[in-house]
Amino acid sequence: MSAARLAAVIVCAAAFAGCATDRGAEPAPYHPDRRDYAAFSAAFSDLLEPNYLPFMLHRVPGDGPDGDALVFCRWSASDLPLPVYIRSPEIPAKLQNEFDPKQSSAYVAAVEAALAMWQRDLEGLIAFRRVKSPDAARLVLNLVAARAPTPDPSIKVLGQAAVAGSCEARSRVSGAKQLEVRFSVPEAKLYLADEYGLLEEEQVQWIALHEIGHALGMRRHSPIPADLMYEVVRDRVLVSGLSTQDINSFISLYQIENGSVFMHVPKGRMPAPAPGPPPTGEPALAMAPFVDAKHGFQVHPPDGWTRLDSSRGMVAVDGVTWDYAASFQVIVERYPTIEAYLDRFGAYYLEKGRVLGWEYTEMSGRRVLEASIVDHQTLRIEQYIFLEASDGRLFVIVMDCEAEHAAAYWPWFHAAVGSLEIWDEPAKRPNGH
Repeated sequence: MSAARLAAVIVCAAAFAGCATDRGAEPAPYHPDRRDYAAFSAAFSDLLEPNYLPFMLHRVPGDGPDGDALVFCRWSASDLPLPVYIRSPEIPAKLQNEFDPKQSSAYVAAVEAALAMWQRDLEGLIAFRRVKSPDAARLVLNLVAARAPTPDPSIKVLGQAAVAGSCEARSRVSGAKQLEVRFSVPEAKLYLADEYGLLEEEQVQWIALHEIGHALGMRRHSPIPADLMYEVVRDRVLVSGLSTQDINSFISLYQIENGSVFMHVPKGRMPAPAPGPPPTGEPALAMAPFVDAKHGFQVHPPDGWTRLDSSRGMVAVDGVTWDYAASFQVIVERYPTIEAYLDRFGAYYLEKGRVLGWEYTEMSGRRVLEASIVDHQTLRIEQYIFLEASDGRLFVIVMDCEAEHAAAYWPWFHAAVGSLEIWDEPAKRPNGH
C-alpha cells in the first residue's frame, strides 16, 4: 500500500453532507463540560468509566421555558435484534486492479465482521438479524463501489450515516427527566474507493464499524483520537477495534433508560463555562495502584482522578478524558538513554512552547532529566520527567495543568511520581515471576 494512502486523512461523516453534523438543526449548540457530566453521572451510578457519553447526545427542541433537551436516544429493546440488509456492490471494471481484483463478497464479509464485533464487544446488549430484502430492514448498509466524496484535497468522506432527525420525541420536553422517544437510522453508505483505487477489506471493515456506531445512537464523534468513533484517522488506515471508551460509552447508552435527559439548555447561545477550582489540602493518592505488568511498573495516581491504560502505560485526569483540569501520564518507550530519545523527539518538545527549566538529576538511583514547558497558546504548563530504567526502557512522565493553577497541582503530581515503582519486565523475570 502506498505511503500516500497511509498518510491520507479519512473522515467518516455523521450526516449526508460531507463532514457536516446537522448544524442547521442545532442553531444554538451547547457543549457539556465535566461538571455537567458529574451532575448526570451522580444520578446514574452504574455508568462505566471512562466514557464520552455527552458526545452521544441528541438535541430535542423544547416546548417551554426550560428550553431544549439533550437526550440519549437509541434503538429500543423491541427493535432488537435489528434487521439489517447489506447491499452488495457491483464493482465496475475501471476500479479494479487487474493484478489484484476484488470480489464483492469480500467487502460484504468485512461488513459482517463489523456487525459481529459490535455484538461481541457490547456483551449481547446489541444484536443484528440479517434480512434478504431492504424492505424488511430497519438499517440498510449500502456498499457503494465508487470513489468517496472529497470536500477538499485533504479530506475523504468514506462513510456517511443518516443520523439527521434520527431521534423523534413523542412526549413533552418541558421539565422532563425522560422523554418517550423513537430512534431510527434507515441507512449508511460505505464507499469502497478513493483516488488510489479500491480500498482494502480491512479499511472497509473499519468504516463499517464507525458508521454502525452512528447507526446505534452516536450523534456526533468522540473527542479522543484513539477511539473508533473519533472523526478523523490520520497516518493510519484503521484502529484495532472498539476502544475502552467506545465500549463503555455504548454499553452505558444501552443500559440507561432510552430517552433519558442529560440536561435542559436554553435556546439562546450559551457562554463558555468558567474553569473549575484547583485542588486544596494535602495530596491524596488512590489506595489501589495502577499496575502495568506488561511494562513493569505500578503507580498511585491522585485519588478520584479518572484513569485508563494506554498501549504504552497509563493516563489519569482530573475530570473526564475529554474535559480535564490536569493530567498525569506515564509512558514507557524503548530507548536506552534520555539522549537517544531526545535525538528523535526533542524538537517536538521544544516546539511546544517556552522552556522554563531543564535539569539532570537522580531518582531512586536512576538518571533523570526534568523539564518544564509553558504553552503560550493554551496557557498550560507541562512538566516532564525522563527516567532511564537501565534496561532499554525509558519512562516519560508527563504532568499537565493550567498555568494559573500550577502551584496547587504540583504537590499532587510529585506525590504520584514518588509512588512510582519500577521492576523487571515479566519477560525478564526468572520463571515469569
